[in-house]
Amino acid sequence: MTSSSTVTNSNPVSGMADRAQQAIDRAAEKAAPTLDRVRDRAHSTIDKVAETAATGVDWAAQNSRQLARKGGEYGEVAGDYVRERPLVAIAGALALGYLIGRMMR
Repeated sequence: MTSSSTVTNSNPVSGMADRAQQAIDRAAEKAAPTLDRVRDRAHSTIDKVAETAATGVDWAAQNSRQLARKGGEYGEVAGDYVRERPLVAIAGALALGYLIGRMMR
């Protein structure tokens, strides 16, 4: 017994797959400009954030140097005051310590 089978292109599953592929291709073509705009806006936003962060880092670096310099100046002034008036400085430190101790209770 010999059987012959012919392959036909009228397979409904194949036709559905082709139509689905075409629909996907059309959707991708329509979405491409929108995706490009979103990508461009995201890059622009990231660039702006990077510029702002760089400016903030520069500001922090400059101000930290000024704060360190001011701290050193205040330390020198405090040291001079303690050398000039050691008893007043000790009494002030004791009073401050007592007040802080009372507040911490």
